[in-house]
Amino acid sequence: MLFFKELLEEKFKDKSFLSLYNEECHICTATMNVVARMAQSEDTRDDILRLLGIDPSDFEALEAGDHCRPLQVARLLNYFGMDDSEVTVDCPRYAREIDPGLPGKT
Repeated sequence: MLFFKELLEEKFKDKSFLSLYNEECHICTATMNVVARMAQSEDTRDDILRLLGIDPSDFEALEAGDHCRPLQVARLLNYFGMDDSEVTVDCPRYAREIDPGLPGKT
């Protein structure tokens, strides 16, 4: 029986899998932190989302871990005065969300 770590290491040997993996979105600590911060602001959540132009259903998808829109995460981080570099620098989807003409998945 192989453990997940062994399976992942084996998969990473395949360059095409590694490329695909690196293009995929993974829930980052910045996203988890801003979702936790929003939970502390539950009474003003709708006001914050309205102010930032974020559809509540988009936030619910983010909160559930179903779909992340990096620009929205960056807006929330900035609103709360939190560091957004994990999203604006490290997120593989951030640049493609700003410029959908870039190669790769969105």
